[in-house]
Amino acid sequence: VRVENADGETLATLDGSSNDGFNRVWWNFRGPDANPIHYRTKPQFADWMPMPEVSRQVGGGFFGFGGGPRQPPGTYTVTLVVDGEDVGSEELTVLRDPSSEGSMADILAQKALLDEIVEDRNRLADAVNQIELLRRQIHDLRPVLEEAGDAEDVLEAGEALDESLIEVEGELVQLKNTGPDGVRWPSMIAGRLQYLQGTVGTADFPPTDQHAEVAQLLSDQIDEVVVRLDAVLTDELAEFNRMLQARVGRVITTEDG
Repeated sequence: VRVENADGETLATLDGSSNDGFNRVWWNFRGPDANPIHYRTKPQFADWMPMPEVSRQVGGGFFGFGGGPRQPPGTYTVTLVVDGEDVGSEELTVLRDPSSEGSMADILAQKALLDEIVEDRNRLADAVNQIELLRRQIHDLRPVLEEAGDAEDVLEAGEALDESLIEVEGELVQLKNTGPDGVRWPSMIAGRLQYLQGTVGTADFPPTDQHAEVAQLLSDQIDEVVVRLDAVLTDELAEFNRMLQARVGRVITTEDG
C-alpha cells in the first residue's frame, strides 16, 4: 500500500498481507524519516567489539521520538500495489483534530521546520556514510599492504587519513557509542538534530523562536564540518590514493560497491 500526498510524493509504503478475509494496514500519518547512518567500523576505544560484517545501527529515537514528520491535514492518495502493479487508488482525507488549539497555519509552520531538520539530517548522514566507507576500506587494506611489503609509508599515510576522518566524523556523531551505552556520552550534531526534530513535532503547535535558532545553528555547524571533510578528501585522500595506486594498483573511494 502506497501513500502519496497531493504533490504525488510517496510518504509511506506499507507491507500488507494476503490472508483470506479482511486484511488491514495502518499509516501513522508520518512521512519518510531521515536517511540512516551506516556504521562500518568499530566504536572508538572499543577494540573488544568485532568489526561489523554489515553496517550496524546505533541508537534510535530519543524518548520515543522517531519517524518522519507528521503530515498535515489534507487529502492523500492510497494505492494498492500487487506484484508491482497498481490495482486501485482511493482518496484519504485527514482531518484536523477538532480539540487541538493549533491552527492550520501552526501545523504548516511546524511541518516546514521539520522538513528542514530532516534535510539537514540527510546531509549529515551522507557525510558520515562517506567517512565510514573510507575508514572501512583503510582498515581492510592493512593486511594487503602488510603482505605487499615495503609499504610502511603507505600504512602510515592511511593511519593519518583515518585520524583526520575520525576528527571530522566525531563532530557529527558520537563515535564512542557502542549502542546500549548511548547515555554515557554527549550527543553530537546528529543526536541534537534528532532530539530537536522530536521536540518541534510535539502536538500541533508552531515552532518557537528558539527551535528555529537552534535548527539554524546546527545547520551552520554541518556546513562547517562538510567544508572540513571536503578539504580532507581533496588533499589527504587524493595523496593517499596516489601512493596506494603506485604501490598496489588500487584506490579507495566514497562510492559504495
